Amino acid sequence: MNRDKLQGMLVGLAIGDALGMPVEFKTRGRFEEVTSYREGGPFNLPAGYWTDDTSMALCLADSIIEKGGYDSFDIMDKYTAWISKGYRSSTGKCFDVGNQVSKAISRYAQNPIVSSNEEYVKAAGNGCVMRLAPVVIAAIVSNKNIYSIERYGMISARETHLSHVAEQATGLFASFLYIAATEVDAKEKIKSLIDNAPDNEEIRGAWKNVSEKSIESIKPTGYVVDTVEAALWAFLTTESFKDAVLKAVNLGGDSDTIGAVCGQIAGAYYGLSGIPKEWIDALFQYDELLDLANKISEVKNFSFIRSRFEIDEKGPGYSDARAEEFEKMESIV
Repeated sequence: MNRDKLQGMLVGLAIGDALGMPVEFKTRGRFEEVTSYREGGPFNLPAGYWTDDTSMALCLADSIIEKGGYDSFDIMDKYTAWISKGYRSSTGKCFDVGNQVSKAISRYAQNPIVSSNEEYVKAAGNGCVMRLAPVVIAAIVSNKNIYSIERYGMISARETHLSHVAEQATGLFASFLYIAATEVDAKEKIKSLIDNAPDNEEIRGAWKNVSEKSIESIKPTGYVVDTVEAALWAFLTTESFKDAVLKAVNLGGDSDTIGAVCGQIAGAYYGLSGIPKEWIDALFQYDELLDLANKISEVKNFSFIRSRFEIDEKGPGYSDARAEEFEKMESIV
């Protein structure tokens, strides 16, 4: 385990979020180029402050640390506290929340159990992938393999985004984070995985040969496929954390989330030591973020505790057969 890379994954998420915050919703080429933190954005935040991307990641981190594993109910309780009480917000109140996230949390308050007959939706926002780092860090420390890490990513997406595209994109990005943090020649291996792994034709078509695409073809939208494509493009076409994240946020559009997604993978690849010191020093609650990354790294036996989804093992529809299937998958080398 390379703790520097795991720290970089979580801190990089927050830095990308904070860098992208001032130009969120702005059109590329119509704003002053981002070179470091600055105040402003749609919520008029101070420089170095982060948005909902980091708030949700911290909720997820807190739950993993407190429970020692993945507890679907506890995670949703913390997301609910964020929306209703400002828990883990950079300002003390929830000032930004995606539509799918908001609907999922409202529905959770009415009935936390999700039936196996629940219909998947076509909408696939990027709120599921922006917060992912804590799950991947905990899984890496517990020596989970790439197949189970992908599955954990999909399950974490499902909490707020009951969408096949959202689950698949998030699961695949979880495997990219794993590769970036643990593998030699990570960039080439990520490209190879894109070519061979996705069952979803839309995802494969969007992400294949992404490093060869022109900036004009990159769409900085809130759609999860577009967001990951933009983050991968910035990461794979640069040679430093700084260049990758600045390239990502200067696309404009959903810049805070594109920055957070790029910051996760660039942070995992270059490590905390590869992040500019001036960005670390000026990041809101940096010490808290680093402490959380270290505490997640101490969760040595990260496991699947329970789910509110009947289709998941240890959920309301838990069965020995499904548990055996999941354990078998985790044992694959």
